Order: sequence, then C-alpha cells, then structure tokens
Amino acid sequence: MADPWAEIAQTHTVHQESHDFVEKLNAMGAKRMADLTPDGAKKQFEELALKLSGEIEFDGEVLEVNIPSPNSSEGIPATVYKPSSRPETPAIFLYFHGGALIFFSRRSHETCLKTIARDSGAIVVSVEYRLLGEEVDPIAPFDDVVQAAKWLLENKEAVGGRPKSKVGVGGDSSGGQLAICVTNDVPGIDFQVLVYPNCDLSYEHASIQEFTNAPCLGEKDIEWACKYSLDLIPGCITDPRTNSMARTNTEQSPPALVLLAEIDPIRDCGMAYAEKLRAAGVSVRIIVIEGVPHIFFTFPGVFKSKCEEAYGHVVQFIKEYQ
Repeated sequence: MADPWAEIAQTHTVHQESHDFVEKLNAMGAKRMADLTPDGAKKQFEELALKLSGEIEFDGEVLEVNIPSPNSSEGIPATVYKPSSRPETPAIFLYFHGGALIFFSRRSHETCLKTIARDSGAIVVSVEYRLLGEEVDPIAPFDDVVQAAKWLLENKEAVGGRPKSKVGVGGDSSGGQLAICVTNDVPGIDFQVLVYPNCDLSYEHASIQEFTNAPCLGEKDIEWACKYSLDLIPGCITDPRTNSMARTNTEQSPPALVLLAEIDPIRDCGMAYAEKLRAAGVSVRIIVIEGVPHIFFTFPGVFKSKCEEAYGHVVQFIKEYQ
C-alpha cells in the first residue's frame, strides 16, 4: 500500500505517531469522512475515539449535570471533572468537543479532558451540545454553548467553583468555532483555548491547498463537513456567530491560546484569526505542534508524546488563571 504521507513528507517531517495513527485507521477499516453519511460518521468516529483515545486514572469527582435551557425541557447535558488537586479557587474550563458539528461527544474527549483537569487543577465542564441532524435546527449547537456559558457564569458553585473562579472556554476544530461564538456573545469570559479552530469559512488560505490530500482531513472532507453543517445555515459566512472572521468586536475577546497542528489544511485559518485578535490588542499565544494532522488532540492513546506536548501548553495557560 502506498504511503499516504509520501507527498507531505517531501516538505514536512511527519511524526511517527502520525504514521502510526493512519496505520491503525487502515487496520480498523476506517473510511474518510468524505466517504461516509452523517450517521456513518457519528458511528465510526465515536468507535475510533473509544478505541484509540486511551484511558487514565482520574483522582477526583466526575459529575453529570443538566444545564437549564429554553430549547429543551431536559436541559443541556454536561460532564464535570473536579480534580482532587484543584486549588481553593479553581479555574473553570468550559469545553466543546469537535467533530464538524456532526459527530464526536463528551465520551470521545473524556481522556483528553481528564488529563487537562488532573494536570491543571481546573474544573473542566464538557458540554453535550446538540449535534446537527435531520431534525435539528442548524444554529442549535451555537445556541446551546452560549446558554451553557451564561449559566456557568452565574452558577460557578454548582460545579465546584467559587464566586471568584475564572471561567474560560475552549474547544477543538468546530468546538473551537463554538468557543469563539461564546466569546462573541457572552461577556465575562476570562480566557479561551482554541485548538485548530474552524474559524475562517472562506477556506482560502495557503494551507488548504498545501494539504489538499492530507490523511485525516483534506479538502474533500472539508467540503463534506460544510455540506452537512455550515451550508445549512443561512448567511453563515457573514454571521459572526458562525464565521469568526466576520467578527467586528474582537477587542472584547479574552486572552487566547491558539494551538494548531502543523499538517492541517485549516492551520492557516486559525493563524489568521489569531492575528485578527492580536491586531485588536488581545493577548494571544500561538503554538504549532509539529508533524501532526488535524484531529490528533482527541487521540492521546496514539499521539502519546504529541498530546502530552499539546496538553502541557493548555495546562500551563489555564494555571495562569488560578
């Protein structure tokens, strides 16, 4: 079988864990996102996450809460990770998983978030926002995360925080897009962590062309994701809730850690948004994790050293708010 990294390896050093990851995907018979139905993507990526994310021992409490919402009588489910190592006034980190607004879940990101909670001492709240489907309003994920953030700011003690606890938001890929939506709509957020955020819907940056055929995420996969999610939202390009680069109030944004994957077609989209924040006077820290593709952050069971590196930056950043 031809090396799927051969083209990229001519210009970039591909980390061994990236090779290992694609080999495991092939061994499991995984298909590219562009070759799946939305339901097929939900099933496949959840199974991959549960098998390849690994596990850690977590010293602390894990709680299930339902955040009140006008859009659902059952509320918005969330998992709260309260590490025993938390300080007296811990930071609270509200996290939104990635998955093109179509797949992944709280379970898929459990190991990732337990690790960040354990090592930072922060309380992590992982939100199960509504995924897009046939009967779901395409703006539903954005409504849910805004509602979750507003509730958390008013109910810090309900998840184990203190009145003076700092509150940050974060997410990977479409989760980063949702986190930016929160900073646009909800005042009072103290920090943000954006992991290869999907934040420029023009998709006109050089990295899109550079990694058109990249394993894990390529141009056809991006087109698939847009077809089943963002293309369903009227005016998504000009709406600052959905397209971060359409924002006009970036000077109100909290300090940001922008963590990018080097071998990622939307890498330059994240870089462009980081520069937009800087131009508005926002404190921004940009980290590029070398040799890895989009999606690596979700799979610490395979990307052991690279996730340790990436999580280390997140942990250090969060600790600055405790």
